[in-house]
Amino acid sequence: MDRDTDRPDLFTTADSWELADDVAPPPTALFKALAGPRRCHVLSVLLDRPEIAVDDLTDIIVGWQTTIDGPAGPDEWAQIKIELVHAHLPLLDDIGLVEFDDQAGEVRLEPLADPVQDVIRFAEEYERVLDRSGRPSE
Repeated sequence: MDRDTDRPDLFTTADSWELADDVAPPPTALFKALAGPRRCHVLSVLLDRPEIAVDDLTDIIVGWQTTIDGPAGPDEWAQIKIELVHAHLPLLDDIGLVEFDDQAGEVRLEPLADPVQDVIRFAEEYERVLDRSGRPSE
């Protein structure tokens, strides 16, 4: 029970959810984070590399973009980094999924609860099976 609200603390009483010390944002916040494909890619990268420089993260994102749209130029790399630094990473930081240090140019994944990691992996896999029109890939 949550002593302040007298409601059951679902995160510590459910057998398969051991979330007491891990980040588990409210579903609306988590789905807001995953609503942007770029943020979904960022979180997927961070599951494999929990700490990464923003430049290295940009390289990975541009690499994925290149496999979809063809080679990217320096302007596109810069545009993606700007989007990461000014939009996506601050939003993920606000939700509590990452710690973004703009001054150091680094991002770190917070310790996420297992169900949160599972949702991120599912969202990334789901994105891969859909083509750009939103229809399942053949």
